[in-house]
Amino acid sequence: MAEVGLAAFSSIVSEGSKSLFKLIIRQISYVFKHQSYIDGLKDQVKQLGYRRETVQQPVNHARLQGDEIYEGVTDWLNKVDEFISEGVAKSIIDDEDRAKKSCFKGLCPNLISRYQLSKQAAKAAEAAASLEGKGTFSSVSYRPAPKSTEYMPVKDYEAFDSRTKVFQDVVDALKDDSFKIIGVYGMGGVGKTTLVKQVRKQVMEDKLFDKVVMAEVTQTPDHHKIQDKLAFDLGMEFDLNENEFQRASRLCQRLKQEKRLLIILDNIWTKLEFDKVGIPYGDVDEKDREDDRSRRTIILTSRSRDLLCNDMNSQKNFWIDALSKDEALQLFEKIVGDSKKTYDFQPTADEIVEKCGGLPVALRTVASALKNKSLASWKDALNQLRSSNLREIRGMDADVYSSIKLSYDFLESDEAKSLFLLCTLFGEGHPIYVHYLLRYGMGLGLFRNVYTLEAARNRVDALIDSLKASCLLLDGDAEDEAKMHDVIHVVAVSIAAEKLMFNIPNVADFEREMEETIRKGPIAISLPYRDIQELPERLECPQLKLFFLFAKHDSSLQISHLFFEGAEELKVLDFTGIFFSSLPSSLGCLINVQTLCLDGCRLNDIAIVGQLKKLEILSFRDSDVKELPLVIGQLTRLQLLDLRNCSSLVVIAPNVISKLSRLEELYIGNSFSQWEKVEGGSNASLAELNGLSKLTTLEIHVRDAEILPQDLVSVELQSYRICIGNEWWSSRSVKSGLSRLMKLQGLEKFGILLQNYRMKLLLERTEYLYLKELKGVQNVVHELDDGEGFPRLKHLHVESCSEILHIVGSVGRVRRKVFPLLESLSLWCLSKLETICDSQLTEDQSFSNLRIIIVILPSLEELNLTLLRNMKKLWADHNQGMYCCQNLTKVIVSSCDRMKYLFSYSMVNSLLLLQHLEIRACKSMEGVVDTTGWSERDEGHIHFPKLHSLELHCLPELTSFANTGHIHSDLVVEFPSLLELRISGCSNMLRFISTSSPEDTIHSEMQPPPLFDEKVRLPRVEVLLMEMMDNLRRIWHHQLASESFSKLKNLDIWWCDNLRNIFPPLVRLLYSFRIFFPR
Repeated sequence: MAEVGLAAFSSIVSEGSKSLFKLIIRQISYVFKHQSYIDGLKDQVKQLGYRRETVQQPVNHARLQGDEIYEGVTDWLNKVDEFISEGVAKSIIDDEDRAKKSCFKGLCPNLISRYQLSKQAAKAAEAAASLEGKGTFSSVSYRPAPKSTEYMPVKDYEAFDSRTKVFQDVVDALKDDSFKIIGVYGMGGVGKTTLVKQVRKQVMEDKLFDKVVMAEVTQTPDHHKIQDKLAFDLGMEFDLNENEFQRASRLCQRLKQEKRLLIILDNIWTKLEFDKVGIPYGDVDEKDREDDRSRRTIILTSRSRDLLCNDMNSQKNFWIDALSKDEALQLFEKIVGDSKKTYDFQPTADEIVEKCGGLPVALRTVASALKNKSLASWKDALNQLRSSNLREIRGMDADVYSSIKLSYDFLESDEAKSLFLLCTLFGEGHPIYVHYLLRYGMGLGLFRNVYTLEAARNRVDALIDSLKASCLLLDGDAEDEAKMHDVIHVVAVSIAAEKLMFNIPNVADFEREMEETIRKGPIAISLPYRDIQELPERLECPQLKLFFLFAKHDSSLQISHLFFEGAEELKVLDFTGIFFSSLPSSLGCLINVQTLCLDGCRLNDIAIVGQLKKLEILSFRDSDVKELPLVIGQLTRLQLLDLRNCSSLVVIAPNVISKLSRLEELYIGNSFSQWEKVEGGSNASLAELNGLSKLTTLEIHVRDAEILPQDLVSVELQSYRICIGNEWWSSRSVKSGLSRLMKLQGLEKFGILLQNYRMKLLLERTEYLYLKELKGVQNVVHELDDGEGFPRLKHLHVESCSEILHIVGSVGRVRRKVFPLLESLSLWCLSKLETICDSQLTEDQSFSNLRIIIVILPSLEELNLTLLRNMKKLWADHNQGMYCCQNLTKVIVSSCDRMKYLFSYSMVNSLLLLQHLEIRACKSMEGVVDTTGWSERDEGHIHFPKLHSLELHCLPELTSFANTGHIHSDLVVEFPSLLELRISGCSNMLRFISTSSPEDTIHSEMQPPPLFDEKVRLPRVEVLLMEMMDNLRRIWHHQLASESFSKLKNLDIWWCDNLRNIFPPLVRLLYSFRIFFPR
């Protein structure tokens, strides 16, 4: 055991001795091998430098790429630089010479210095080795997540009124979780992208969404590019070897990680498959539904409304219109600068802005091109715009022309493209009449597999809708009209010219322009609304298919008899507003013409038209033509004959109409009315119509009901406008958008009409019925419709029928629902009218039975009551009338002298759709709303949510809009949408809301009461007119309802003699005000 212990002790002593020996040897080496330690340090520093270079190169490259360097890499490089350039290693190497110096006068080396320096070098070498070892990095940088652009100011966004409204509507829609897909559409260059970018910025500032991603789709969708952009916004990257499906899956999963996500897909042209891109849509996942904050919404922008609605299933769509004239001028002047707001520049600037039509992209492009340019350059640009040479203005080809032409190129059918180019032949700024497009299209044979006018009209309407949906056409001012934006018209004229369809501008040298056009071999020439003095002697255009000439005024333009020689292929000819001494003899050469329109012309002899045997459409509308000769009967292919407003037409040769066996549409309204009672006379008879088996549309004026044959027409007419009586329809009385209208006037023997079976059928199918000066009729529904209730009637006008007692007779005699589709009811000058609906009530309850409107007038939208001298009420005295008027949008009441109130308290809450209210010359009117019977239990406010226009005129007894003295003293009347308020001739009106309370008495004794106080809420009113209010002293209370009158722009005050104060306390800015006091 002792031996083992001794051996162990010897081993420990031996190991300890070895370590001690090594330590001693090392310490001695610091003195005698100091140069090797210095050299070792130098070598290690050199290796560290190599390592640093290996790291620095990729770092430099990464920085050039915009990548971020890992913090550890940057820290390592800094430590290396410090070590090599400034740290211990540098000081040791610098002190090497000091260690070589000897002491004792050079007889002995400086052992202490060598020892110290060697020891430091060894330690530094170890540190360098350690630092080098830490410099091995698999990657030195990373691609940073994209910086958020949501909060950046949006370039080119201007907060104009026209944009602010749409902007706010889109933001409001995004707050509604029920909308998953929202569409924004408008013509190219109108500012859709700019608007949605501003929406993106706003919703992020409002923290409505956690993340907004946006990608442009373009007309040629590239799924990879869309995925890349969405991934970029999310800060994610795809692997190079991932295919489209893997990318879509990864993107979808990443997008779903965002709880509140808005996806904006800009500039969509065709249907986009969300799942192929990787865009989640629909409801959020099951696990997230319990989180009220979870939402996922998509915004789409496009030029096509149909694409958004039909292909992309958008639930809410917002149209962006062009800028208003004032907004357009503001934008233009902002770009060109104030220096151009001079007298010399302003007229040219105004016209340039007008030619740009409020299209932001055109305004910006033109303004940028003209900035700092001379007046001559401005006038040259204006001339280019006038002559449709957009491409000559810098930037317009790329930014405007190409953009709009792309919309044209993207039209799905050749028919749509052809119809669009046909629209360019109308004058710039003039309405495009759809019925003329139909006639020209039929004449040119544009519509495939269409053989009837009804089918053609359906095709044209569908194509017009398609062009509107593509934002290439706009709604017109009337039902049968469309419009084209000025800039689109300029581009369209240019495109049409490439197709040899020429719209010749109103140039000074017309003769030269016409010669150049003819040399190009045109297929279409249009001279719309030109003041032309002379045409070429011969047209000589062998390829010409269509020729228009719309004279600017009644023109006595002389047209050569040889004019049409060389144009035998012509298919459509339209001369409008020409005073012909005689039609050119060469007209007979046009053997291929199918559409001939001679509207608004003075025509003597039209017999030559009988030679055009291929004619299918013939129109003399608004022309001065006296006779329709027998030769017109030779036009057996005729499908449409239009003789409307030919007031001089007194002769239609017998049997001409009956020979036109293919006739589908016949228009003779406000024209010929000399119908023979029987066949065989010197004029046409109504019996000839019975032979027209294909007739679907008829406009006709018959003065005497006794000559109506029992079989007036042999088929069910799809469309008709019939007047029986002395006067044709006045323009103001005709409702647009209706196809079946009938006017009965001045009939002494009304029973004769009702004995005519065909007329009874037509009356039953009528949509608009106009009754005037009828005799022998007391009960409209019972006597005219035999109790059927006019099932298809939408509009009823009854005027000056002195014997009418009721509109609807006793309910017991009505077999069906009465007026189920009625939208407007106008009653004028009915001196004996007792009730609208006779329910056999006592005399003092007359008119209180209008509660039956609940049942019989469920669709009533417009109510016009004029000169009903005996009418007292429109409502019942109890709550059964509460919902009688829920669809009313417009109410006009005039000269109802015995009416004291218009609405009952029970009707007010049903007037949710009322937009326009006008009351005039009602001598006994005391208030608009009668609150009698309103109890404390009822809701404490009167609310008109949609009313935007209120007019009260010549109401001498009116004291207030509503008197609330017997109910809530704090009752409020709200008009959240009212824009215009006009009050005139209401001399007794002191307060808009009267309380009949002690407070009113105190007011009248101590100080006059204000017209408006905190009980009237008018937050959006812009126009306020007060006129001839003799007793009015104060307009505004010192305390108004919140925001009331804050939007007021125009204030007109006339003949308010006793008015003390004028300006409201809350109004900051008025655009205009006019105040007039007589002496």
